[in-house]
Amino acid sequence: MSHSFHIRNVNKLSYQKTLDKLGINNLLLTDDSPQPVNNDWPEGDAYLYIDQISVRPIETSFCNGIFSARIFSNSSPRDYDLAIKLVAEIAKQNSAAIEPEDSTALTVEEFLQKYDNDWIKEHCTSMVKMLIGSYQHEQATFTLAGTIRNLEAGPRFFGQLLANPGSAVSEFFKRFRTLNYLENHDFYIANGIKLQNDSADLEVITSVYGPGVDTILSDGADAINVRSEGEDHYFVTLEQLAEVLGEKAIWLSESVLLAPAVEEADWHNVVAAVEPIAKTDVFEFGRAVNENGSTQHEGFKALFSEDEWKSLLYSPIVVFAVVASADGAIDKKEIRSFQQQLIHGLIVDNHIMQQIVSDLMPNLTQFMTEVLEGDVEPKSVLESITATVDAKLSNEDAMHYKLSLMQIGKSIAGSSGGFFGIFGDKISDKEKQALAALTAILKIAPLH
Repeated sequence: MSHSFHIRNVNKLSYQKTLDKLGINNLLLTDDSPQPVNNDWPEGDAYLYIDQISVRPIETSFCNGIFSARIFSNSSPRDYDLAIKLVAEIAKQNSAAIEPEDSTALTVEEFLQKYDNDWIKEHCTSMVKMLIGSYQHEQATFTLAGTIRNLEAGPRFFGQLLANPGSAVSEFFKRFRTLNYLENHDFYIANGIKLQNDSADLEVITSVYGPGVDTILSDGADAINVRSEGEDHYFVTLEQLAEVLGEKAIWLSESVLLAPAVEEADWHNVVAAVEPIAKTDVFEFGRAVNENGSTQHEGFKALFSEDEWKSLLYSPIVVFAVVASADGAIDKKEIRSFQQQLIHGLIVDNHIMQQIVSDLMPNLTQFMTEVLEGDVEPKSVLESITATVDAKLSNEDAMHYKLSLMQIGKSIAGSSGGFFGIFGDKISDKEKQALAALTAILKIAPLH
């Protein structure tokens, strides 16, 4: 259940001045939010969050002199605190009363007394317990839109939380926050590698788990290669690996597992536990390749012509070009960082972008050169891609793909919780304009 507050008779509202008054660093709007124009608060529905802290954005609405803030269910205490401080600040600026959905109009002082830290704690706790109760009753998987990623909470996720009921609420927020900001931890984000057998009739996607590093693994891989010192290779499913690692493995979402760093001295214990259940031939996990060269797993690729698919392969690079060039020339350091992050750290939550990156890797240098030397015009490519995916994919699949592109663009603009976080800690006005242009070209509508 969400919770809303309203303020009437709001005059012209300065966006940056209001945020500065809050004294909270790294306040950002989500990619699908309208952006401020002439520093006025965005009209319509916009979604605000604290980078690296929030688990869900708060929804703000400003139209015809009425400002509203809505806190989504299962938001964290810091998200509640942000909404309450924001509403109080805007009410102060306009000498206005605040109208909560569950109360009569209140002065700012009355509002802050009623919606204090005790109310926040009680509300957050009750919302999570209600979600857990819904799971226990329905045995269903629930999807919650986060600031960056969606949390899918089902048997794997709740199974671990309910093993320690006393910490379930705090653990819920901890995992949701970690999921949103994976790239800002010292995790190795395992990239899926596509393999095909000699007869080209079987295909498999595999990821690697080795000693010494916390590793993010996902259901996008058919098999996990558990590194061993001998010549044998040991392949298990993600579920099997989680069972071997026990409570040390953390389900951040139904399809995302944080496999812990195991020191070299203890790694033999993991290999010994995996060996009895593992397969040594990775193609025992394989899927049959159809005559047209695609598998059932990536059947969406068959929807596109060869030229259309090639255009899609350009998409991460043209987004890089659009955003990285916003403040001037793209330097070699930025290019190298972008390439290395694609090679070593990219994880996306939809199969389309996973396959695009997998197919792009063998020809990454060539594609980068074509874009950066001007042989490919980014805006034209993005417009063509948008028309293609909108015509050939479902609305949901098309939107997920385009939001993945926006996440890449956002990460390039600054370490704002997107994929890479490698180009500093501030998003400039020009970069914000580039992101807004991307939103318009990709025809992204708000999803929250």
